[in-house]
Amino acid sequence: MNVAQPETLEQLQSLCDDLCHLLEREHSVLRSRNGLIGAGVNELEQLHGEKDRRIDVLDRASRSGLYSDQAKADPARAHTVRQSIERCKSLQARNHQVFSRVVGSQRRLLSMLRDPSEDVSLYDRGGRSLDYGSSIRAHRA
Repeated sequence: MNVAQPETLEQLQSLCDDLCHLLEREHSVLRSRNGLIGAGVNELEQLHGEKDRRIDVLDRASRSGLYSDQAKADPARAHTVRQSIERCKSLQARNHQVFSRVVGSQRRLLSMLRDPSEDVSLYDRGGRSLDYGSSIRAHRA
């Protein structure tokens, strides 16, 4: 689903609100017991797609000069939008920290269950989860 480029400060504020809502959902999934396994992975992948699209639009919108006249006409609204953008950045940083901790915990668990001389990665270079179950099944065949 494409995210429309906001044309007004109100639409930009709405985009920020949507992004904050997605970031809160992402945080909830990351903090859940099944955050990076089972249904949690599928939900995270869906959320990441939606989030990435909104972040891309927000990034382009914040770099454009489209809102400068509107910001001069309504400085209070512009200030609110800037605060919303900062909140989005803060939530994204928080989620990144939680994600890093969860991945670190899973790596420690894996290292306890396997030979310490093997190197295991839960994600490929593109950040997608690796399916170790299929490689183990293929190795046994």
